[in-house]
Amino acid sequence: MKWIVTVSLALLSGFSSAGMDFSEDLLQGIKGVGLEVAPMSMRSNRLDLDQSRLREYAYHRLDELQVEVLSSSELDKIPGRPFLEVGVHIARAQGPSHVYSVTLKLREMAMLERPKDTKVSMALSTWERESIGVANRPEAILQTVDRMIRLFSEEYHKTNVKE
Repeated sequence: MKWIVTVSLALLSGFSSAGMDFSEDLLQGIKGVGLEVAPMSMRSNRLDLDQSRLREYAYHRLDELQVEVLSSSELDKIPGRPFLEVGVHIARAQGPSHVYSVTLKLREMAMLERPKDTKVSMALSTWERESIGVANRPEAILQTVDRMIRLFSEEYHKTNVKE
């Protein structure tokens, strides 16, 4: 059974990066983003990858790609408090192989309409990409994170052209 799951996921990895259709306008005017790493779901102790390493890697790549990462206090001053959320889930498959999924979301605070005198605010995804794959080493998972950050950077810079 594990073998079937591994083969199925390996075949799906050819179609590994999926994204929701969002209007480019949703990235318009964003001057920078916060960065959060969701708690990792790690069903293996064989890969040396944790939240702090993932956060450091994502921060470094965003900086290299000239996407400004804002502090908490800087985000408080920006409408919508846009932040990128990186999520990684890893499960051991067969042998040294691990099945993983990576999600990168741009989330922003939004007010939901409710009956009079009721305000509901929550973080909603305004841009999202996800990918699944099979890896034997943490570097392969970080390459997927890198690819998704580059996708965000390309769309971000295309929408926010510096004049």
